[in-house]
Amino acid sequence: MSYRTAPQSRCWILLVLACATVSLTWGQGQSPKILGFKKQFTIEIQNPSPISLENRPIVLSVDEIRAFAPDFNSYNCAIFEEKGGGTQLVLSQADDLNKDRYHDEIVLIRTLPPNSTTQLTCYYSPTGNFQLMTTAKTSARASSGPAPSVSWESNLCAFTFANGQIEPYGKLYPGLILQKTKSAETKPQEWGMALLDPDASAGVGGLSLWDGKTRIPLLNLPGRKPLVIQETILARGPLRSLVRVDYSGIQGAKQEYQAVLLLSAFADSPVARIEVIVGAKADAKTGAPILCGPGVRRLADETLSSDPKKGYLAEWGRGVEGAGEIGLAVVFNPAEYAGLADEGPDRWVELAGTAGKKHTFWILSGWDKGLGAPGNPAGTNWGRRIEAAAEGLLVPVKVGYNAK
Repeated sequence: MSYRTAPQSRCWILLVLACATVSLTWGQGQSPKILGFKKQFTIEIQNPSPISLENRPIVLSVDEIRAFAPDFNSYNCAIFEEKGGGTQLVLSQADDLNKDRYHDEIVLIRTLPPNSTTQLTCYYSPTGNFQLMTTAKTSARASSGPAPSVSWESNLCAFTFANGQIEPYGKLYPGLILQKTKSAETKPQEWGMALLDPDASAGVGGLSLWDGKTRIPLLNLPGRKPLVIQETILARGPLRSLVRVDYSGIQGAKQEYQAVLLLSAFADSPVARIEVIVGAKADAKTGAPILCGPGVRRLADETLSSDPKKGYLAEWGRGVEGAGEIGLAVVFNPAEYAGLADEGPDRWVELAGTAGKKHTFWILSGWDKGLGAPGNPAGTNWGRRIEAAAEGLLVPVKVGYNAK
């Protein structure tokens, strides 16, 4: 049997954890190899910044691991950290993104101290299976009908994508809510409520691209020729929810474009990450300059905080009727910033790149009645919070592998 062991293998080792906060710890001198693992290597995670990165999602590429350890088996592995004289289990999630039954990425969540290198040890066996079962802190849900949508969440945030628009939910307490919600929840529920009626706007993080000087909103709105939008849930949890969105039929003046979005949320994080690749169809020049970027709806009675050099735009104002005051924000790479377009109901952040290049930005929402309310003066404090969040999100964490 090869290292790409199929999940149907009869060789299962089952470790059940009562909840995600429970850790499995051995005494000093004991090794996780007692669980049957044959090999091991070290994962090094570097935080080069002077700030602590709380609950930072770390995404490991299985292909990169196999370049270092060719017989690595993602179905029979576990990650540990030596801590306090013992060996502590690190919860992780392995995801098969293209549904070929082989894992592509492994996700874990770590708090990284300032100017630090965190060392973890991955134990594995080339054959067999090892399954972790833990309480989920992320989820995703798709709904069909006249207005199909897809929603994704962590225990601290939730968003819905429909017709290219992104709508935030407000939570009153930490937890997962998508199995409790209906398609429209703009009235208070026991868990919270939808915070924004996007109307004809991008909401928070909906996308546009620029064909020359012409902005093309990637929104299916009344009166416009509809784009083809296909949503696919790639992962529901327990540590990451991940949704793929494919756009086609984006017609420019001289060529047709296509776009791919990856929408993700991670356990214990109030931030959603959006990765986007925009390009022309295959018959057009690759690597050509292109502008794309997220929009944020202007709010009534808003306080605006924005600093392109620090990579954020934040708004605080009135949400949907009954919600009270809410916050919307987008964080982006300052090196890609190319301008701000104030058009229609939105402010659009322009990000410069080339066709086929991946852009990453992040979206956040706040609510004066819910989790993480910023306190008075809310508008000022919301801007400060987003500035601090941007500082951490933009730190370039590095991951490497070593023999042990």
